[in-house]
Amino acid sequence: MSKMLSHQVKVELMRAVTWRQCVIWAALILVLPTIQFLLIKENYVYYRQLDLFLRLNSNFVPLLFPIIMVLVYAIYFVGEQKNHFIPYVRIRIPLATYLFSKLVVNAILSFLIAFLMVFVPFIFSMYIEPGLGIVHLYPADGNPIPYTTFEQLLFLGTLPYGIIYSLWVGLNGMMYATMGLLLVMILEKPFVALSIPFMYYLLGNFITQILGYEQFSPTYTIFPFSISQQPLWTVFVPFTILCIVIIILGFYLKENLYKHYD
Repeated sequence: MSKMLSHQVKVELMRAVTWRQCVIWAALILVLPTIQFLLIKENYVYYRQLDLFLRLNSNFVPLLFPIIMVLVYAIYFVGEQKNHFIPYVRIRIPLATYLFSKLVVNAILSFLIAFLMVFVPFIFSMYIEPGLGIVHLYPADGNPIPYTTFEQLLFLGTLPYGIIYSLWVGLNGMMYATMGLLLVMILEKPFVALSIPFMYYLLGNFITQILGYEQFSPTYTIFPFSISQQPLWTVFVPFTILCIVIIILGFYLKENLYKHYD
């Protein structure tokens, strides 16, 4: 990373990390899992403490995941475009460096928020809630335990499983946020641009369900708690496609950079 880019990334991070933004990010991390916990704590039978964690990552977060990710940082770039801030920036810094610094900061922040959205509920479920005793565990008594994808990693230990899985969600969150910001930089209609990652996510789920390949759906490969355990390699299929889409968008922006901002 060049000195100019490194400096600009630091500048953008300092601009982004304000008290107001920290409150918003804390809400993204804590509010949805808290609401989910209040809804599920007495309405399900739990055989393992891990079952609580799996339930906490159902419903709200999997459904809204791409929307949450573009709300972390990408949406604020729209204001700079509308206020014609970018032409003034080009006087003191190359346009490519400025936009790439935005992409780097967006990737860092979205990764951290997505990671914490999963890791904080994991810590609560596995290490805090048992001391509180809010949720009662029942003996399985021969009932089938719903093992899910990524539980193959439990042989490493509970905490490594939680960290690795949270890193996986963070990585996917970063990719959806990157898609959103690239599209905002490319398209002239920011609302459409920010909506495309969510539409891509929904369309991927729809197509895989229609074709009978739900194990490859974007949702189930990030939040695999409503499907039986699948081989770990399956999660990389939609992720690879997502990476290819982002690479194509990145090359398109690079080749047409000055057409969009002249």
